[in-house]
Amino acid sequence: MTDEMIARIGSLEVYLDVTLLVAIAGVVWTFARRISQELYFQLSLRTREIEIELSPLPEVPKEIKELYLLFIRYGNDTYLKELASDQERYHGRLRNKVTKIDVDAARIGDGPIKVRLKIHKRLGTQFKFFIEVEGDPKPVVEYLERHDTIEKIEVVERPYRGKEDEGRSRVFFVISRLQTVKTVDGFENNFIFPV
Repeated sequence: MTDEMIARIGSLEVYLDVTLLVAIAGVVWTFARRISQELYFQLSLRTREIEIELSPLPEVPKEIKELYLLFIRYGNDTYLKELASDQERYHGRLRNKVTKIDVDAARIGDGPIKVRLKIHKRLGTQFKFFIEVEGDPKPVVEYLERHDTIEKIEVVERPYRGKEDEGRSRVFFVISRLQTVKTVDGFENNFIFPV
């Protein structure tokens, strides 16, 4: 009977060892598969970086704190829904990535602001600009309306995350010299066609 107990304990250790080995192999396999999928995605993602120039007017309102680019997605909603392949749908998934544009506060209004943007070579790129405003957004809206290349100005209250967000809002706008596209949600965004 003692020999049976020892045999059972020995086999239990083997089961634990095998279970642990299978778990480690599963984690390593999942990790390696994710890395290879991401590498394949990056290699298949055909983009080209372009530069857009924004020309601010003098007398920039003090309420403007920062300028941002909202990268929405590669492609437009209609094409992705009706004609795109599975890989194109994956490339064109909704991103809504916000990037702060570096603007030298002492230089603003003196020259163009250069913005770098990745354009998908097959699907194009959908994006929008917005300004972070502290205080009354009315002077900022009036300032943007003076630009003949800015249209569809929309003030949106900034999501409240704490005391520092009180009195802050966002002013979204579209560059009129670039193409626009309407989303299924009814938003209008800038769109640069494939290059």
